[in-house]
Amino acid sequence: MENEAHKAIGDDDLADEACACSIIGGKNSPIHRSTLWRGISAGRYPKPLKVGPNTNRWRRMELVACLEKAAAEREYGTG
Repeated sequence: MENEAHKAIGDDDLADEACACSIIGGKNSPIHRSTLWRGISAGRYPKPLKVGPNTNRWRRMELVACLEKAAAEREYGTG
């Protein structure tokens, strides 16, 4: 079972909080962690996966999809 889970979600597919902030804000100017959590509460950013009692991870593809959606809404004036 553990091997199946590892195959489904590889180590590179998950981002910790700092990485999630960098993906959303950019490598040179990541958003602050409190901005990330406010965005999650507001529904702007995806909720994390709870992988331990004090450990959250985000799927990189969900973070990228969130940014692509925001760019499309800006470009096409929806949302």
